[in-house]
Amino acid sequence: MIIDALHLTTLSLDGTDMLVSSDGTAVQVHDPRTGRLISSCTERLGGINEVLACPTGWRDPLIAVTTDDGLRWLDPRTGQFAHSMDKSAFVFPMATWAGTLLAGSGRAPYPLLRWDAGTGARLEPLGVHHDQVTAVAVMDTPDGPVVCAGDRSGAVHRWNPRTGARVGHPLDVGDEVIGAITTVTPPDGRPLIAAATADLYRWDAATGEPVGVPVVIDSYAVASLIPVTVNGRAELITVGYDEVVHRWDVTTGERVGDSSPGRCATVLHRYGQLTLAIGTTDGKVELRPLGQTHPAGGSDRS
Repeated sequence: MIIDALHLTTLSLDGTDMLVSSDGTAVQVHDPRTGRLISSCTERLGGINEVLACPTGWRDPLIAVTTDDGLRWLDPRTGQFAHSMDKSAFVFPMATWAGTLLAGSGRAPYPLLRWDAGTGARLEPLGVHHDQVTAVAVMDTPDGPVVCAGDRSGAVHRWNPRTGARVGHPLDVGDEVIGAITTVTPPDGRPLIAAATADLYRWDAATGEPVGVPVVIDSYAVASLIPVTVNGRAELITVGYDEVVHRWDVTTGERVGDSSPGRCATVLHRYGQLTLAIGTTDGKVELRPLGQTHPAGGSDRS
């Protein structure tokens, strides 16, 4: 039985997607095909803010957990701590790139802090922001990787993680907190940067030009933004603080299907089928096939 899920993410073990869940104080790893518990952190972590799978580049990925007390690293097979805790790190939004964990600092001058995931060692910070970073993502471009960091002032700053240099001008959504940011590539092959407040914004990743008009999601801020390609259609899945999950067509900005109640979500492959996992408001995890009907009909609940 999966614990009451406030956070969900996915990681791969032996070529199979596993479901990582947290109730805000503990972390578990399950096989979504059978519901079998793979591991559980035996120590209550307390005050979990975010959970993310972080590839190390040379062994199993680790689970990075930001808490009110600092950054923890978990082994997904055992649930044991993989590295020493970084107690000095007051961080929240996280992203990964090339075996490196990036996270926004909650303390001025608001840099992006970085760690080597393989060793847990702190690396040199990246950039300085005028306000606290609230969302971060990494994208690959023909010119190399670009870190996209959104902040409380409504600006998206871009950085080269290799050199620390700025990339282009900041992208602006107005005086609103950016709650989530990601990158996505529509069928036309043009990479986009997407950021969400209570609305969804899209920019051409190469030029920084806005794409379409902002999409009105609802009257609440967005907590997470998940890119996925379903039957050739690029989609963005939003989860709001109003505990509603929506799917959006990246190209048109139109809603896809019906909205669902949920506090968190992630996408994984289950028996080779693309599946949306939703942490429901009643403490369950609902598994919904994307793009085609489940052979058994209906939805699975863990």
